[in-house]
Amino acid sequence: MRWCSRWSQGGSGRVRVTSRNKTTLLIGALWVAELTGSFESAMILAALKKLIEEFGDPAMVGWLITGYLIVGAAIAAVVGRLGDLFGRRQTLVVVLAIGAIGSLISALSDNFGVLLAGRLMQGVTGAILPLCIGLVHENLGKDRAPMAIGLMISGASIGTAAGLIVGGMIVDQFNWHGIFFASAGLCVVAGLATLGFVPKSLRQLAGPAVDWVSGLAFAPGVALVLIYFSTGKNWGWTSSWSLAALVVGVALIGWWLYRSLTSDNPLIAVRSFGNRTIAVGGAVTALVSMSTLQISVFFSLLLQAPIWTVAGLGLTATMAGLAKLPSNIASTFAGPLGGWLAGRGGGRNALVIGGLITTTGWLLVLFDASSFTIVVAELVIISFGATMLFSVAPTIIAQASPPGRISEISGMLTVIRQLFLGIGAQMVATLLAVDVVTQGSETYPSSFAYQLTIMVIIGLCILAILVAFALPKNLKSKEAA
Repeated sequence: MRWCSRWSQGGSGRVRVTSRNKTTLLIGALWVAELTGSFESAMILAALKKLIEEFGDPAMVGWLITGYLIVGAAIAAVVGRLGDLFGRRQTLVVVLAIGAIGSLISALSDNFGVLLAGRLMQGVTGAILPLCIGLVHENLGKDRAPMAIGLMISGASIGTAAGLIVGGMIVDQFNWHGIFFASAGLCVVAGLATLGFVPKSLRQLAGPAVDWVSGLAFAPGVALVLIYFSTGKNWGWTSSWSLAALVVGVALIGWWLYRSLTSDNPLIAVRSFGNRTIAVGGAVTALVSMSTLQISVFFSLLLQAPIWTVAGLGLTATMAGLAKLPSNIASTFAGPLGGWLAGRGGGRNALVIGGLITTTGWLLVLFDASSFTIVVAELVIISFGATMLFSVAPTIIAQASPPGRISEISGMLTVIRQLFLGIGAQMVATLLAVDVVTQGSETYPSSFAYQLTIMVIIGLCILAILVAFALPKNLKSKEAA
């Protein structure tokens, strides 16, 4: 969409409103929305200690993290498709409204059940990014979309850092209720910015009747599979509850796959992944989620493990958290860079460059992780490359998607990311337990266990780079042809 320049009358005179101004406001509104989603994801980490002190059960409190992620992953594709059908701006406003209501419920809660219910409602904000990607393409077109998507994804890094730092300040100065009030406020601001600066989307309900039933079975299926990977360690991987969740989840996904392949107009079309670009983007996302996105799990343990383990640095939880801050700041530049490269027809090149950067970071960790300063520098390199990868993948997938299914297919990326994050977390936990050192009642991974884990992660990163070479050399040229 092109906006023409025009003049508007202000209280103090004439103010020129240009196409560039409107584009900036549009991207800014969507950037705030994406920041809101990542803030809600990270803020709970700042309050974990206080929540455990109040409710007394770390495993129960952990569901405030797990439940949020499961809901977000399970519904991202479904909500993205609803946005494609009923209008992306309208759907985004509804998502932000549900997030605000959930935040207020949690903020005003006086027992864990109500707190968790509100937190699960917050989980719908996991669908913000797919909707924003669709809105960017809807309003800016394919030429300007890559850079805009990169800028939006940089908002996620800022939101994560704000969730940890600002959330921590709120908890310290007030209490854990305060972070949910802050979250509600952000949702309101993002919703108003969306209504004010994002054009209304058209509905796209024409054509054959949508297969709603099988499509809606996708979300609970994914949720049950994620529950298995998230709780198997505590419940027991072969316990009746764990296996029941896995079997029912796989059955629902299997039914959805069958109906999606045979229906004339499925709610969520798995056939879209027959497109080479979409398939490669999904595969790279899966491999990176299993490997380099395990940095939080890996480095939190490495930094806080006692010095007597030889590998550990013996830092406090606060210092371990601060170690990640520089990488969050640096990542804000990686998103626009990845988008810029992808926008110049270099989707493959951008993925390869991002993969090489993050692989280099892990190689440096393999050879030296002996001090706080060195680890901080390595985290910056790894995070920069990972953010490039995650700004490019949505961009090339959106470019290859039918206009009426951009948010849906982008939502599938969220599902893939969360599913393989869970698989990767279990993989890393297993590898770190291969060889341990013990002192008294304390047990930690040995240097060999850390090195083995890093080598597996590097192997997966290299595999992601090789998969990226399956893309056409110049996606833009291919599309034009």
